[in-house]
Amino acid sequence: IKNRGVEKVELVIADGVKDLEGKIEAIFPGAGLQKCVTHKKRNILLKTRPKEKKEMAEDLKELFNNFDKDDTKEKAKEKVREFIQKWESKYSHIKNHFSEEELAYYFTYVEYDPKIRRYIYTSNGIENLNRQVSKATKHKVTFEKEERLLDYIFVVVKDYEKNNWQKYPLSHFNEFKKHN
Repeated sequence: IKNRGVEKVELVIADGVKDLEGKIEAIFPGAGLQKCVTHKKRNILLKTRPKEKKEMAEDLKELFNNFDKDDTKEKAKEKVREFIQKWESKYSHIKNHFSEEELAYYFTYVEYDPKIRRYIYTSNGIENLNRQVSKATKHKVTFEKEERLLDYIFVVVKDYEKNNWQKYPLSHFNEFKKHN
């Protein structure tokens, strides 16, 4: 990204990229990292017994529900302690999913204005958009000019935006900076 001219990054939202934390800090000092909460929940639920999945899914939903203005990282970490306390007797490994170092990257979204937290706590939105662009261009082998391909992708993105991102309409995204 830096080689393409990006000079400053405030926040990276990603999932499952090994050693990403150190690389982001080295390339973009001061940039935050938000790891995908949805992927975290899925990974935990994969190791959950079927009869307890629904209850644990509800607990995980509440654990990561930090979208109110009064929510803080400290409150989120307290929710984690309560979650571990509830489930540890049945799943002794559950605490391994919530190391102190790792937690910092799953609650970065809480540091931002509540109006944008839902946008940045998961990478699913951008993954879905990428999937739509790939699907739309998969069988389009050739375009007369590169500009035609870009026009086509623009239409796909606008259609996706209209059908998906307007669920939580937000403009002036840059006004919602990180809380200090």
